[in-house]
Amino acid sequence: MADVRILKLVSGEDIIGDIKEIDVEGKEFILVNKPMLVVMMPKQENPNEYAVGLVPYAPFAEGNQVPIMPQHIVSIYSPEAGLRNEYSTRFGSGLVVPDNKIDTKKLLKG
Repeated sequence: MADVRILKLVSGEDIIGDIKEIDVEGKEFILVNKPMLVVMMPKQENPNEYAVGLVPYAPFAEGNQVPIMPQHIVSIYSPEAGLRNEYSTRFGSGLVVPDNKIDTKKLLKG
């Protein structure tokens, strides 16, 4: 997972995936590898609270890759750690980046 980013499309969709710029017949595209749609959904235990979910985006795309024209992209940004970790467990190495730093001073005293 070299460059996992979120693309905000003009349609309002948020797509997460491993991206890279490509050139197809002289036209520039953003190629999204293993794209997932980022969705908000109500929590089962409390419908007034929401959680983030990932659902397949263009699941029938050959090679699980989708080229997107730059004019359809509003913004490209890095996902927060929790969402990046969720995506990584599904498609990447499975390695999870910890959110908190370990206080080594407490460990050494303990």
